[in-house]
Amino acid sequence: MSKKLLIAVVSISMMAIALVGCSSKPAENSTPEPTPAAESTAVATAEEVAAAIKDGTAIVVDARSNDAYAGWAAGGNTMGGHIAGATDFSANWLTATFDDQNNLDGMTREAHLEKYLADKNITADSSVIVYDENETDAAAVADYFASKGIANIKTFNLSDWKEELVSYANYQLYIPPAAVNDLIQGKEVPEVGTVKDLKILEISWGTIEESGYLTGHVPGALHVNSDDFDDENNVYMLESDEVLFNLAKSLGITTDSTVIATGNPIFSTRMAIILEYLGVDNVYVMSGGTTGWTDAGFELETTENKPVAVADFGASTPKNPDLIDTVAEVQAKRSDANFVLVDNRTEEEYRGETSGYSYFDMAGRIEGAVYGFAGVGNSSSMLYYENLDSTMRNAYEIEAMWQGAGIDTSKHLSFYCGGGYRAAEVLWHAKVMGLENISLFADGWCGWALAGLDYVTGE
Repeated sequence: MSKKLLIAVVSISMMAIALVGCSSKPAENSTPEPTPAAESTAVATAEEVAAAIKDGTAIVVDARSNDAYAGWAAGGNTMGGHIAGATDFSANWLTATFDDQNNLDGMTREAHLEKYLADKNITADSSVIVYDENETDAAAVADYFASKGIANIKTFNLSDWKEELVSYANYQLYIPPAAVNDLIQGKEVPEVGTVKDLKILEISWGTIEESGYLTGHVPGALHVNSDDFDDENNVYMLESDEVLFNLAKSLGITTDSTVIATGNPIFSTRMAIILEYLGVDNVYVMSGGTTGWTDAGFELETTENKPVAVADFGASTPKNPDLIDTVAEVQAKRSDANFVLVDNRTEEEYRGETSGYSYFDMAGRIEGAVYGFAGVGNSSSMLYYENLDSTMRNAYEIEAMWQGAGIDTSKHLSFYCGGGYRAAEVLWHAKVMGLENISLFADGWCGWALAGLDYVTGE
């Protein structure tokens, strides 16, 4: 699949989802509302929850939004973070805008939900305690569990929990739509702090007309065409620093700006990393993408916002040069035992069965690279790192997945994919999880192969 076609598929998919999200009509093929079986579900005490966490007699499940689980007290959730030892199964997954036929993973909502049950070791024989803050989310998840044959279910209201909750180390890097809306309204968001110059970006492929930007975007957002930072004449590898600096200035961005990147996560995280690399100190990615905005009940804007360029970015060379690795740097570093290349592509790409791109026919991987997962089917799927509502997968599951793959997080991890998009999202997740000794090999497999360097295929 060509890059333009591939990204157009992503854009069209997001456009269709956004249109559904703007209406009151539910998405086609959405999971039916659960039956009210949970009305008779027993209520657990705080002591029972604590005992279940300690001895494993029950699986404790957080049914709130993934943002709340991560650490945010925003929107309908006033308690940021989760009970230590609890897993997540968000009620949002049951109702979030989702198209069973047209999605990047090629899976139905129900297939995703069943995968999540397996990931969390929840079976029909499990005892579970499901908690929330509103006595609605837990009931919905309990009903879904009951429909899967799970009989031993209790619910719990988090307001009755008196122990301290735990959060991801840098949970604030994924900012929920409710907090973005507060910033737009001029309200204070403690995790963001003082805002001098708010810039909201909508990143996607194509011109304003091609991209779907005019179909709907977060109010005030400026459109960024991914071709503005990708070199179309060089298999879409990252443009030069000069081009990147000029792009930032054309958008009116300086090192002092507070930037919120929106859109599909592989696009928004890529732009966020570029800006941080250049030297913007306060960069955030809106959690859940455009559908997260509409599912939260906020309206999209359909008019164009035009940027006001600035002459001075505030830096003339990248302030964080170690965040992005070049081909030469990777070539020099990969013999270091403390430097690990993590390949975030499909298994077929890793084995060299396909390049993943119609415009690039060389297939294989960099020798010594560890398989680090991404998605299935195509080179935009992020099944192993995203939930169906485009939020970040449970960080503990990501850590376990890495451990199983032999990825040592105590070493420097340089993430790569075909051309930097999937790996950018993985890197952003790693930052949220608190990893610091990390970087993005932005040119990835395409850059390495074009340089004529050694590579391998097979298992």
